[in-house]
Formats: sequence, C-alpha cells, structure tokens
Amino acid sequence: MKREVYDHKSKYILWKEKVGKIIPEISEVNSKIILDYLFDMENGLNVSTGNKKGARSYNRLNNLKQRMIFLSKKFKEFYGVDDITKIEERQIHDFFTGMRNGTIKRLDGRVYQSPGDYVKIFKAFWHWHQKIHRKKGIEIYDITMDLDTSGKKPRWVYLDEKEIKKLCNDAKYEYKVLIMFLFDTGIRSPSELINIKVSDFYNDFKELNIRDEISKTFGRRSKLITFSSILSTKSKRRV
Repeated sequence: MKREVYDHKSKYILWKEKVGKIIPEISEVNSKIILDYLFDMENGLNVSTGNKKGARSYNRLNNLKQRMIFLSKKFKEFYGVDDITKIEERQIHDFFTGMRNGTIKRLDGRVYQSPGDYVKIFKAFWHWHQKIHRKKGIEIYDITMDLDTSGKKPRWVYLDEKEIKKLCNDAKYEYKVLIMFLFDTGIRSPSELINIKVSDFYNDFKELNIRDEISKTFGRRSKLITFSSILSTKSKRRV
C-alpha cells in the first residue's frame, strides 16, 4: 500500500461527513451538482472521453471539491448565477480572462498565478455534465471549447552539481546519503521517497526501481553512482 504524505483520504472523508447532503455557503442546486460530480469521480463514473479511466485519487478529489466550490461562489458573486450549469459562454470567458489579466484578484489582493488550472477543472466538470445528459438523449453545448488552459511555467529553482557536492561535503553522513540519493535518482520528495523499500534496490545498491504504484507518473529505474559510493565508503570504515 502506498503511504500518503498529506493524508488526502482522511481529509476528503472527514469533509464529506461534515457537509452531509448540503455544502455550506453555496446554493442547494450547486451543492447537489458538485456532490453528484464528486461521487462519480470517486467511482470513475461518467469520465469524459479521452481522460484516464477509473476512480480519481483523494488528492484529485480534494482539489476538485475546493475549486468547484470556489467557482460556484464566484459565479454567484459576479453574475448572480445560482446554478453552475447555467453559466453562459461569454460569462465564463469574461471570468477566466479577468483571472488572467488581474481584474479578478485573490482575497489577499494578489493576481492568480495559475488561472489555467481553474479552467481545466471547469472543463472537466463541464464535460462530465455533457456526458450525463448525453446518456439521457440531451445534447449540451460545449461552452468550454475556446477556453485557454495554458499557464506560465514556474521559475525553476535548482542547485548545480558543484553546489550539490559542496552542500553534501558540509553535511552529516546521514544527510549526505539522503542528498546524493535525491540527486542521483531525481525522485519526488516526499511522495515517492517515503515509499521506497530496501527491496527496491538492485545490484548492490547501485540501481533503484521506482515502482509504478508509488510513482506519480510511471515506474522507472535509476543508476545510483554517487549514492552507492558513499554507502561503500561507510561500510569500509566499519570494516
């Protein structure tokens, strides 16, 4: 079983128990729609064509519920819309353009850094909305087809090899091992890191297998050059 760092499962289950059948601070109509949507995503039902099949992760479910509630509140605030499925095409373009150009700001007054993420959430919801009605023989127009899902890439912060080695040389042995393990593998920390087992190491700790079930993307195998040399140095000292 994969260990969770942020315990998304407990957070989601506790939230569901707390809200029951009505999500506070939004209309009853939106509450029912969002809960129906989340139930389907929990169970992998009515997933839009072309998307990955199966139940969504608890991390994804928490993200969906948070942003869908946010959007339902904002659509009410800006356009007086109590039913999120009644939002008009021009209104959603106006809203997401406002998030991009800064006319619609966060609560702290700052500009949204990733409006494209909100667009993707709404597009996924709308395609679900289309699919459940298509099963009833009702065609719903795709008001999201022209929405811009692009986003700016965050500034990449990194240390080069020289800086990594300097950091490693000034660290205690336990931290040296961890630093060079992270450097050699490029493993995601903490999500993948905390799920590594001794049985994942091969060839006298010179290779690591990152299993599919613990990976965010896909399983892979990494060479451990500096990491294995640090381990062997320690073992020689013990001898």
